Amino acid sequence: MKICFLFFILFFSMDLFAQSESIENNVLSEETPEDDQVYNAEEFAQIKPQINLNKANAVELSSTGLLNKKQIQDIIHHRMVFGDFLSIYELQSISSLSRDTLFLLSSILYVPEVLGNHHSLQALMDEGSHYSLLRWSIKTRRSKGYLPDSKGNTPYPGADYNLLYRLRSSVSNVYQFGLSFEKDAGETLNWSPALRKYGFDYLSGYLILYPKTILQQIAVGDFHFRSGHGLIFGGNFFQSKNPEYWQSSWQMGTGFRPHSSSAEYGFFRGAGIKLQHQQIEGSLFYSITPQDGTLQADQSISALNTEGLHRTTSETDKRYNTQLQSMGGNVCYTFPNKRWKSGVEYLYNHFSRPLIPSDVYYHAANFHGSTHQIGGTFVQYLYASGMVFAETAFSSQHGKAIYGGIIHNLSRQNSWILQFWSANASFQSFQGNIPSYNSGIGNETGIYQAFLFSLSSKLKCSLGWSVFNNPQPSFNKKGPTYGSEWISRLTYQLKKSTIAFIQFRWRSNEQNYTADSSQSSHILPLTRSYITADLSHKENISWSFHSRVQWAIFDFPVQEKGYCLTQSIHYKWRPVQVTVQVSIFQTDSWDSRLYTYEPDVPLAFTIPPLSGKGIRLCWTATIKALKKTELAFKISHVTYEGQKSIGSGYDEVAGNEQWELKVQARIFL
Repeated sequence: MKICFLFFILFFSMDLFAQSESIENNVLSEETPEDDQVYNAEEFAQIKPQINLNKANAVELSSTGLLNKKQIQDIIHHRMVFGDFLSIYELQSISSLSRDTLFLLSSILYVPEVLGNHHSLQALMDEGSHYSLLRWSIKTRRSKGYLPDSKGNTPYPGADYNLLYRLRSSVSNVYQFGLSFEKDAGETLNWSPALRKYGFDYLSGYLILYPKTILQQIAVGDFHFRSGHGLIFGGNFFQSKNPEYWQSSWQMGTGFRPHSSSAEYGFFRGAGIKLQHQQIEGSLFYSITPQDGTLQADQSISALNTEGLHRTTSETDKRYNTQLQSMGGNVCYTFPNKRWKSGVEYLYNHFSRPLIPSDVYYHAANFHGSTHQIGGTFVQYLYASGMVFAETAFSSQHGKAIYGGIIHNLSRQNSWILQFWSANASFQSFQGNIPSYNSGIGNETGIYQAFLFSLSSKLKCSLGWSVFNNPQPSFNKKGPTYGSEWISRLTYQLKKSTIAFIQFRWRSNEQNYTADSSQSSHILPLTRSYITADLSHKENISWSFHSRVQWAIFDFPVQEKGYCLTQSIHYKWRPVQVTVQVSIFQTDSWDSRLYTYEPDVPLAFTIPPLSGKGIRLCWTATIKALKKTELAFKISHVTYEGQKSIGSGYDEVAGNEQWELKVQARIFL
């Protein structure tokens, strides 16, 4: 995927590519972006407006997920000493930036033109990114959901393939436009306005304009709104506590972002505007989003369903059976010294059917009713060696929460990170998302710290640990429970093209355990331990190799073990790119499962869970035979040893193997 994305950037940055020899000569750093960073950059380039290199502060530069603290300091220092950048190519003079990083940054950062009209139709087509994409995938062995019963009826009435169509058009800081149509396997393609089905089961679209006046943004369609640090507005943006990739986790930013994925939850559907005058900015939006809910006898909803699957009768009955009406926004003020920034936020939610959780012990404190409100404040302070931030929020039914932290650069090579959070059991935020351990923010208090050390120019170490507790009962936890986690990584860069690391992660939290139905449950510690050894090597511009070994130990109440060996080979030759990956795995059960990153077609990724004993093979190929046409294929195959079936329920497949084929065509407009 890394090479695929670099090729994508090179294609749309021909001017930069033309100076590749200059980049090769000037770049002194041996730093190479890793897969996680490349994925962050790929997401940034797809759904976010580019960043003005001459106005970007340290937080905005770190939000790219590509730059470490030294690189950020070098860019800002260069701008202070030599003045504004005249061209994006001027970054080549900064020795801490590698060639690969420059290629990725070329699609994220920009230097505005001073003269000329660059918003003509031809300029928009030339400077922007415009493509049409069609993706189709199918599994060769049918599950029980597609097999007819004695009467000839099948649980899944739709065809057994996935189909996705996307249209994307964007010009940095001018507009972003997109359409998405999707059908999951088992869903039907039909036209029924009465059921709000218009061909595909899921339709989504967005248009975001950047007028560059007091009116900064106009958003229409499906979008996300981000403000503060995630207690109130976070959507489906998930943060990580991995100390290696802290940069993009601290400032969510303010404003609207398009909902460009095929996820059928976690977004707003409506309209919004963002205004800015000098140091004051404000946003306001209105949304009505259809929701899937589990309907109860009294016509209330016991839970919201986020899977987005509408195949069986029970699933289609839940489809869009309630609506969520939302109104919200924020007001922010940036102090003249640009070090302080503070703001207030508010979100009003109204369900067309009351949300009444099931009457069990871990739902006792959850929100119930039709109307939910949440508001709060946030503040952040930038100083020479780092940043401090804090956010508080208050929700309906006496919910309270606080989230904050600090990033402090101990030196140019060493950092200290601290974050803390606390929310009572009544706190609920339908759009909030912070690095808590539970899926919901409420009923949890925790603290996390991490240190990043550069032991030498080639050797660096990161160490993080946290403790947390749930003071009130929650899912599978009948009483107050506690937990902790450790994570450490040692990375060694052998040479410019070879990076190796070993990582250890240990987590423990308490959970209910019942030996059998005749006994009552009691609390026991549940621990997971993971060790990962990774080696990435680029032989030359054509060949690269990636090896990974993973071990896992699961202990609750008996110990289980698992391992996974993964090897991938990537080859690139002009318009053709091919990747082959094989994973050999063995785990005692689903509880000790492992996950491994798997290459996919461009703009897609797969992280399959591996459990049992077996082998998983994957082959991808991308061909750009014509200048504006790209074809991609993926074939994957998994074989389990000693199993008579795969999966469960309607998704159960007879036999011990499964093939999957994926085909994608993309036309650049």
